[in-house]
Amino acid sequence: VDKVLRTLTPYFDYIVVAIEESKDLEMMKVEMLQNSLEVHEKRLNERKNGENTREQLLLTQTNYKKKSTSGWNKK
Repeated sequence: VDKVLRTLTPYFDYIVVAIEESKDLEMMKVEMLQNSLEVHEKRLNERKNGENTREQLLLTQTNYKKKSTSGWNKK
């Protein structure tokens, strides 16, 4: 497991540190390490996609507010 952690790219550096600090590497199996890394990578991808979605939602909300104040939805 330790050898695998040393071969990872800098992209995973903070994840490697977290794994080293929180888990017993001598008892950890490679499958457990792989699962942990896959979960972290999935979270990173979800955050990246979530940021794009959030930006789009904010833009949509801003456009809607501009239309509302310019005569739309007035009663």
